[in-house]
Amino acid sequence: MTRRSLLAAALTAAAVATAAAGCGGGTSHDAAPAAASSPASAPAASPNAPTAPVSDQDRTWLRDTRQADLAEISAGRLAQQKGTTSQIKSLGAMLVQDHTAADAKLTATASRLGVEVPNAPSNVQLQQADDLKKGSGRGFDRDWLSAMIGGHEQAIAKTRTEIAKGSSPAVKSLASSVLPTLQKHLANLQQAQGS
Repeated sequence: MTRRSLLAAALTAAAVATAAAGCGGGTSHDAAPAAASSPASAPAASPNAPTAPVSDQDRTWLRDTRQADLAEISAGRLAQQKGTTSQIKSLGAMLVQDHTAADAKLTATASRLGVEVPNAPSNVQLQQADDLKKGSGRGFDRDWLSAMIGGHEQAIAKTRTEIAKGSSPAVKSLASSVLPTLQKHLANLQQAQGS
């Protein structure tokens, strides 16, 4: 890939990420504001910035985040089907909507950068989904919330690492754009767990 096409890909990803961040995820589940630790100004690709290659850190984040998105979409659908309260069902719908949108941006960015990403959750995530499917009633709600909180805590930690240590401006910009949504999800899930 030429330097010009890499720069074009980075600029396109930055524009998409900026537009997405301005939309705020498109949900009405703003029960808790984004955590104050979200970056005020994320590193963005600029026309004069040198094009950085996609590092192992960038590739790992793209792959892990793709699998997490797929797992969260599936788990959200499961909550919509098996949740016992409107709150659990609503949280499930939020995860489906937001992670579907984030996944579309991620797969487009990965494709532009020539990074192959998985088409299924990890084996651990698949096992967790199978375990959740066996649950029912209030026990399902409790186990689902616990699993989603743990998943979002991991996703936030990995995303912060990408923002700090990634090389590709396009991938770092994407990570910066999804962090507030992950933080909002975590706050909403923790609030539901406390009620």
